[in-house]
Amino acid sequence: MMLKIIIFTLIFGFVIPAGTYFAIKYPKVRLVAFILMLAFTCNMQMIHLYPLPDWRGSARGFAFSMVDINASIVFLSIWFDSRCSKRFFPPGYWTYLIYYLFIVISGINALYLQPWGFEVLKMFWMYIFFVASFNFLMNYKNLWTIIYTICGIVFYMFLVGFYQKYISGGYYQIPSTMPHQNSLTLYVEIFGSIILGVMLNEKTKHWQSIVLIVGFFSCLLLSIFTYSRGGLFCFMLATSMVGMGSIALNGITSQKVSFIAMGVVGGIILLAIAMPRIIQRFETAPEASKNTRIFLAKAAVRMAHDYRVGVGANNFSAHSGATGIYAAEMYENKKITEDTSPFGGIVETIYLLVAAECGWVALGALLLWFAYYFILAVRCVWSLRYHSCFGISLGVFSGLLANFSQSTIEWSLKQYGNFYQLMFVFALISAIWTCRKSLRKR
Repeated sequence: MMLKIIIFTLIFGFVIPAGTYFAIKYPKVRLVAFILMLAFTCNMQMIHLYPLPDWRGSARGFAFSMVDINASIVFLSIWFDSRCSKRFFPPGYWTYLIYYLFIVISGINALYLQPWGFEVLKMFWMYIFFVASFNFLMNYKNLWTIIYTICGIVFYMFLVGFYQKYISGGYYQIPSTMPHQNSLTLYVEIFGSIILGVMLNEKTKHWQSIVLIVGFFSCLLLSIFTYSRGGLFCFMLATSMVGMGSIALNGITSQKVSFIAMGVVGGIILLAIAMPRIIQRFETAPEASKNTRIFLAKAAVRMAHDYRVGVGANNFSAHSGATGIYAAEMYENKKITEDTSPFGGIVETIYLLVAAECGWVALGALLLWFAYYFILAVRCVWSLRYHSCFGISLGVFSGLLANFSQSTIEWSLKQYGNFYQLMFVFALISAIWTCRKSLRKR
């Protein structure tokens, strides 16, 4: 514990102030901090104060990560730099703060306040990351650096995934750098859609097209390697939306036809190779897994009905265990002893998880937050037809559609890496919307 206190003292007393100073004096330092801030979303390096490593929930400690260090440097260096424009309340901020308010209020019913505090702190850092991303994008207008960073991230993740699958031999469904294969599919859906959108719609040089192709196929291969049924479907949904939207809204070109044809052929070949494993996943999926999902969903609905403001953020597992009343069906044929854990699993959808932990109204706040940026993405797509950043906007729209759809069967958007990525995408679409008039003049 003393070592962690020393580390935190060094970070807040020296690393962040020094990084802020140099980022103000040398703007390239700020650019490096932003690239690192985004890159570490795929490989969370965190220090936990007062952790509960065995806790079953969306956060297991008062976490502080490399993402937070670099986000703090980016945010503070912009805020104290007189040359930079700055906004602490980007477009749509109020939707997040409403949702955040319900997270805080849910602590009234929390059986365990420490895990509730984990979630509250996590969401605070998410907002700092969101504000830092938005302000950086508004002051640094070269989006190609961002695209290169995204391509570099997914290629690195592909190398890790390739090692896991073919060299270490210890994985059937690879997670790459993410905590689980489902969180990996959500992650590559977003970035894969953005890369494809840029590849089909933005003006590119030959070598830039190569970078984009490598980045997209890295996402495609990672998605296939997970053998996630829902993830594969949603990835195909996202990329199909990008392809159809590019032709329907931005015109047909020989380059688009070539890229789409190459992508379709490559995708078919890769799917054909992986199809036996995918079919095996369907045929051997255990009935117990399906029943568990159903029982936990029913438990979530019961909690949301019984607690107006929920059972407390990050407290679902405290009510879904063998000694509770909400998921009793799961334990009917199981022997319960004194050694049986009082904690259960987590419902496999972010929507019912939020309803159970924070109430039905909080679920409405979550949907409002998601809907705001989804609609903003749609408006950017329509506003920027035949203009710069149309491809990015279309990629964001398609990626969000896939993420929100898959979240009906996954709660992974609450995991750190996916949550940070979502906040970056919301900041990106907010910045594009804010600059749409100048983008149409290009």
